Amino acid sequence: MERILGLLDTLESMICDSTKIPFTGKTIINESAILQIIDKIRLVGQSDDKSLPRNFRREQESQQVIRTPEKIDLSQTPPSNEDSEAKAIQLIQQAYQVAKEIRGGADNYADEVLSNLEATTTRILRAVKNGRLRLSKQTVEEVSEPAQNVLAGHN
Repeated sequence: MERILGLLDTLESMICDSTKIPFTGKTIINESAILQIIDKIRLVGQSDDKSLPRNFRREQESQQVIRTPEKIDLSQTPPSNEDSEAKAIQLIQQAYQVAKEIRGGADNYADEVLSNLEATTTRILRAVKNGRLRLSKQTVEEVSEPAQNVLAGHN
């Protein structure tokens, strides 16, 4: 467990020390270095997983986020038509439920990405408007200054 925590600390420091992209809150990372650390974490996790008590591993497996439908063994002797139809209907319903969950997760992710894009675009648009406003004020001031100088010179 200590090795995983050490690798996670290394991963965190690599991300924190990476180059920041101005105005976006994003970071440029070295993909190959990050992937190497992740591979090491997997290897350490697999070797540590074998040393875990069997009950603990079962708990971890039961806490998986994505459910998979129950496997139906079709290699047995053929059941009655009614039984196979019931199993088929059950399997189809499970597949629809899993698809619905996946679709919901994808929709949530897309909404989050679009929300971030909207916020970033709004900030950029505000910066562009402010810049144009400053430029137009400077232009008005530059035009009015020579006019004032001409008027002052004639008096």
